[in-house]
Order: sequence, then C-alpha cells, then structure tokens
Amino acid sequence: MSDGTLRVRLGMPSAIDPGTAFEHDGALIAGVIADPLVDCDPATGRLAPAAASGWEVAPDGLSVRFTLRPGVRFHHGREVTAEDYRYALSRVAAPETGSELAGHLAVVEGYEDVRAGRSARLSGVRVLGKLLLEIRLTGPFHDIAAVFSHRATAPVPAELAEADPAGFALRPVGNGPYRLTEPWRPGEDLTVERFDGYYAANAAYPAGGAGRSARITFRTDPDLATGHEEFLRGEVDVTEVPPTRIDVAAREGGPRFRVTPNPMVTFLAFPTAVPPYDDPVVRRAVAMCVDRAAIGRRHFAGTRPVAHRILPPVLDPAGPPPAAIPHDPAGARRLLASRGAAPPRRFVFHYPAGQGHEGWATDLAAGVGAGLGVPAAAVPAERSSFLSELPCLDGPFRLNWQIDFLSADNAVAPLLRCVGYGDDAVERLLSRGRGAADAASRLTAYREVERLLLSSLPVFPLWEGALYHLVGERVVPAGRVNDVFGEPVLRGLSV
Repeated sequence: MSDGTLRVRLGMPSAIDPGTAFEHDGALIAGVIADPLVDCDPATGRLAPAAASGWEVAPDGLSVRFTLRPGVRFHHGREVTAEDYRYALSRVAAPETGSELAGHLAVVEGYEDVRAGRSARLSGVRVLGKLLLEIRLTGPFHDIAAVFSHRATAPVPAELAEADPAGFALRPVGNGPYRLTEPWRPGEDLTVERFDGYYAANAAYPAGGAGRSARITFRTDPDLATGHEEFLRGEVDVTEVPPTRIDVAAREGGPRFRVTPNPMVTFLAFPTAVPPYDDPVVRRAVAMCVDRAAIGRRHFAGTRPVAHRILPPVLDPAGPPPAAIPHDPAGARRLLASRGAAPPRRFVFHYPAGQGHEGWATDLAAGVGAGLGVPAAAVPAERSSFLSELPCLDGPFRLNWQIDFLSADNAVAPLLRCVGYGDDAVERLLSRGRGAADAASRLTAYREVERLLLSSLPVFPLWEGALYHLVGERVVPAGRVNDVFGEPVLRGLSV
C-alpha cells in the first residue's frame, strides 16, 4: 500500500456512474469505484470470483446463479445484498437512465417490458436469498457469466440513487476499492480515495483487488495531446498517448512508453441502407482502395497490425486466417466494371474529432478517392455527438469496436446493431453460438459469422487494437501494468 497520490491523465468522461459510463475515460474511473460479480484476470482474461464467491450456469443455458460474498459493502457502509443487483440491473435497462450499456442485458427476461415502460423491474432477476441471485434469460446464452464481469452490472444502493438521481450520477456510491471524495464537476479534475471498507477478496487481482495508492487524481481534458506535455513536465504519472504523438512519445519516452494490444478493431463501417453502399460489390471496391499497411506505418509507427478478422486475437488466437482483402485499386475498378456497379459520386469518410485521427482519416479518404477516381474528403464530427449521429450518416465512417467483456458474441452482435446490419443467416449462427454449451462449438459458430461478414463487408477491418501509455518512473505496479483490454490496472499501481 502507498500513501501517495497516483496522477492519471484522461480525456473528458461523459459519465462516471458504472451504469452509464460507456466510453473509455468514464469506464476507467467507474472501474475503481465499482466491482462486478465476476472479474477478469488482468494477465489472462480468465473470469474470477469478485463480489460473487461463485456462479453456476444452468445446463440449458437459460439461467445463471450467483452466490454473493458476505461482507461486501457500499462506500456508505451498508452491506450489498441480492436485492441491490435486482435494482441496479433494472436501473441500467430503464430507458430513463439513458445508459448506452443497456443492450448488454437484452438477453435477460423482462428486458423488453422495462424498455417499453411496462415494468420497473427485470422479471428475470430473482432474489432467492439475501446473498443468492438468479438471472433468467430469454434464450440460451452459455457465455452469460462474462456479461457480469462488466462494471455496468455492479450493485447500486437504491436509497441513494432514487433519492437524488442527478446527484448520484455525479457522486456514484459503489462497492469498489476507491470512493469519490466529492461530487464530480464535468470539465474539472476528479479525485478518489482508497476505501478502507473494501472486501479485498476479488480473486482477479493481487491483494484481493485493494487499491495500492491512497488516492487517484484524474486530470481531464478533451485534447489528449496535452497529456503528453503534462507527462514530460512531471505533472502526471500515467497518460494515454494519442495517434498524433506516438512517434515522439516512443522516441522520448524510452521504457516509460508502453504499447499494449487490446481487444479492439478499427473498422471502416458502411451505411448499408444508403446507396451505393447497400451494394456489397461497392463496399468491397472501397475496401480494396485502402492501403492499411502504409497508413499504419505512417500514423501508428507500425505498432498496430493490419486486421484481417472481426474477432480480436484475444478471443481466438488460434483461429484460421481469413482470405485477406488486398490493396488493389486497379482491381477495385475492374470489379466494379465487371459487376456493372458504379462507385460513389463522392467519397466522404466521417470520423470523431479531437482524438488524433485527422492524419490517417485524411489519407484513407484520399486513397479511396484516387483509387476510384472520385472526389473525396475526411469530415470530422464532434466526439460528443459522433455516436448519436451514426444512424443518420450517408457515408462510411470510422468505428472502433472494443469488446466490453470477453465473449465472441460481444465482438459481433453489438457491432452489427451499431451499423444497422441484419442478415438471417448471421442471426441463425449467432443463436447457435449462444446456445452451445461447450466453448469449442461456440467458437466454431462465431467463426462462421465472421466468414459471412468478411464476405458481405458491412464493416471492413482496418487495424487490430493497441493502446499507448506513458507510465512514470515513480509508478510501482503489483503485477501487470496493463490488463488484457490494454487499460492501466489503476488499483494495482502505487507511487
């Protein structure tokens, strides 16, 4: 344990409540405020007991039971019970909560009733005893325990969240190793302190997951480039490095610069309901004009491998290599001509502003324009509105999809919902994967889903995921510095 303050530089969180913090920055904060029922070993990704001492998935895959640990407490002192999960899960699903994470619970019985306002509680979440919880599902899903490794499924004290919903969002009370010292003021820095009442039996981490630093201060700013500058001045201990600073950070950071693979794939996504991108031939021709290797060398210092798959490597490291889509602009033009398809009149590539994507997005658009012989542009959109605008875009767009929990289903199904793509054969295979009791059969089904998607290309994989951090010399880790998601294991860092 340390009495020091770990200083972490983030972008600008949109939320810090574990039930609503869907993006990277807010999720990092939520991850030290709340513990889920099960957790992921930072080194291997294997599920381990956390706030639950154990779980059992029914043989038919239609339910899962969790035995809660006694003595797990909220930051205000009350013991966590099964009823707190019944409330918390229903709260995430409720439309008035506005959680982008609600879809993770779509398989839970009663989800549609809650979303439609017909019920305030998920009927499938059953309290069988003070420390015994059962989750019933609408269909078989043998990977269901992985869902409950996500912080959105952490418990919430109803007496606080219901008394002051707006206040709770700014000062969420959880069961994690750190608690807020004061309400969060969006746009300002935030400090959490070690929670002395933490149960410290989270089997995924050394020392039961207890916080090693006395405090963590999160410095926030939408411009990640300033984090690099603050690190060089000695003002922060850990900072993410944006793509525009990778070269200089690698050159000047030495061993302090860390590149960590993460289960994310960057895609060129197509609005498949909008002509001419409703034609898979046009989608393939566009893909053949993207020089992924050259763009990656130029803008990511060669640290992000070209992605040829939709499933990230951590989920299927021994998977069969798919047929790679080559960089072949002349072949793209021949393909269009042979199929009687016309290219778009103008290629516009949309991407979120302020995250260092300008360089590679411009190169991608220029390459497609030159390859197809059409005008082209890369158009930024405000990060805060980019995701909400996706259904309205009339051109291809950048989409980073990082799985929220280690399940192949999470790598595919939400991605397809995000781009609005539906296919009967894909849906049948997804159902087969969810219903398979053994891991090998599940993986076989998801590999076939991947094969179909790489043929029709509603999304075109660009690069495998990597996160870039600078970690100061005074930081002392207990175990891994970064987990299998590429994120810093903040609870395990001391200064």
